[in-house]
This record gives sequence, C-alpha cells and structure tokens, in this order.
Amino acid sequence: MKTCRFGVYITSLLLSFFILSCSKDSDTQPDGDGAGGENFYPQDLTGTIYYDWATEGIIKVELPSGTGGSFIPDKGKLNSFDVSKDGKYRLTAVNASTLGQYDVRFTLSNLKDGGIVEEFIYNSPAGNPYCHGQLSFDNQFILVTSNDYEDGITILKTNGEFVARLSDINGERFEMNETRCWLPNNEILLTHGKYIIRSAPPYTGGKLVKQMDYEDWGDLTVNHDGTQLALRIDKHIYTLDINGEQLTQVTTSNFKEAEPVFSPDGKYLLIGSDYRQTGPFGFVWDLKIIPNDGKQYNVDPVDANSIGVIPVFWQGKDKIETAGGQVVWK
Repeated sequence: MKTCRFGVYITSLLLSFFILSCSKDSDTQPDGDGAGGENFYPQDLTGTIYYDWATEGIIKVELPSGTGGSFIPDKGKLNSFDVSKDGKYRLTAVNASTLGQYDVRFTLSNLKDGGIVEEFIYNSPAGNPYCHGQLSFDNQFILVTSNDYEDGITILKTNGEFVARLSDINGERFEMNETRCWLPNNEILLTHGKYIIRSAPPYTGGKLVKQMDYEDWGDLTVNHDGTQLALRIDKHIYTLDINGEQLTQVTTSNFKEAEPVFSPDGKYLLIGSDYRQTGPFGFVWDLKIIPNDGKQYNVDPVDANSIGVIPVFWQGKDKIETAGGQVVWK
C-alpha cells in the first residue's frame, strides 16, 4: 500500500490519508436535415456546446438544430464559466480586483432569465485574482482553482462559505496544469504527477484510480454520470472507466488531438482536432464530434475522416467552428 498525504485544511487542521491500492477541405457539414430543417445534426445529438473563441467571447451552438449565437459577449475580465449538469444555472468567476484588493466575484445565476441566485467575493490564499470555479453535480458546491500553486484546491458552498482546502499531496504542491473536477456525490477527481486520484468528502483521503506511466498526457475529463473518463495521451484521445480500466484509443490523425468533452448523455465525444499553437501561451483547435463507442476515428484536418465523424458547424455557415479556450457541453 502506497502511503500519501493530502495537505487539507478543514477548520485549520492538517489531515493525512492513505491512497488505496492547414487545410479544411475534408471537413463537410453534418448530415442532418440540412439548411432550413429542424435538425441540422443527427437527432440523437443533443445539448448545447459553449466555447471560448478569440475576441468573440463565449459562444454556443445548440444541437441538433445547429443554431449558433453569443453566450457571454464580453469576456474581458472573465476567468471562467460553467453550466450546471441540469442546464439550469450558469456560474461565472470574474476578476473584480481593484488597487491593492485582489477580489474574484463568483455569480450563480439562472440560465433561463439571468436572475442572480448567489453572488460573493472570494480572496484566494495567494491573493490571485485569476481563480476559476466549477459547479458540483448537485449545484451545492464550487471547486475553486487558480494558476498559482499556493492556492491549492478550495471547496466552497455556492454562497461562498468555506468547506475545505487541499494544499498538497505528501508535501508536494499541486501544479498549474493538473486536472481538478467534480464527480457525483461531491467527490473530486484530480491529477498529480503521474497519478489520477479521486477523493470523497470530507476530502481527507483519496483513492488511486490509475498510475499514468506516460511522458505526455493530460486534458482529463469525466462524463456526466461519473462512470467514464477521457484524456489525451501523447497526440491522441483515449477513454477509460472510472476504475482506471479499459484504456482505449479513440482518435487518430497525422496531427494532434486534445481537449475532449463528453456529450450530456455520454454517447458522443467532442474533441479538439488539429490542436496547434498560436503563440507563447495560445492554442486553437477545430471542434469535431465522434461517437463514444470504443472505436477509433480518424479526425485528420486534411485526409478523409472516418465515417461517423461530425465537424461542428453553425447552420448557415460553411466553416468549421474553432475554439481557443474553455469548452463545455451541457
């Protein structure tokens, strides 16, 4: 049994635990009802994809109609956004700092009418105004992270009340590019070094999901049922179950895929095809959808794609949609 310790602050006590053993000529529009039809995409392709793109803010495309539009037009000080699993709420984290005061404003609002449900100011341990937030499955908690290792992982109630803070594992601080996300029953899933770990409330212990003996991997995400994971290993996307088993490669191409996102029903995967760098810290990728059936799909930006690959288009437009930041499918 491998002994590990989370740095966890709950009512100021540090608790320990054990880990248990290019060209787009090949991209064609979706094969739905076509322009003017009710369903631009296959009828079983549902939900709304929200994505960050350059100066256009956060935009969205509704499925299966293919209707595109603006979601958050002004993202000037927006750190992050999230949409609840049931599609009822929107969570935003905004840099609200002023001179000498490093505030982050979290706002939980009704997606339907924009009415504010909860709103509060948060100050991170490191005084970092660039904190991000994710809603728990039951809409009761917020998982707060930042780009500063000193902030660790903080869990708050949606009214801002402090619940817990994970600062390290065995004295090793969390790194900036590691994954932290919710699972059902308010568990959290995280990556640290070469490990994928899950932790249940009160977050004083953790269970090893899988040891990842790969040089380059990341972009870990979970489906809406909390039963399946997707991630990037080297240049392609793989899936595995929540127990760390059945690792399966599901994309291939002559380029790189990244940033997988599950559809709300788990039947499809949205992936970033032709993932490329645009600057020192900037990346962009084309949005394509593949069936989540365990088969491998060619999503190349130049060569012919496998049957079943669906490029993301707005109805009435002839250019594949591209993202350069956060992507959510709810």
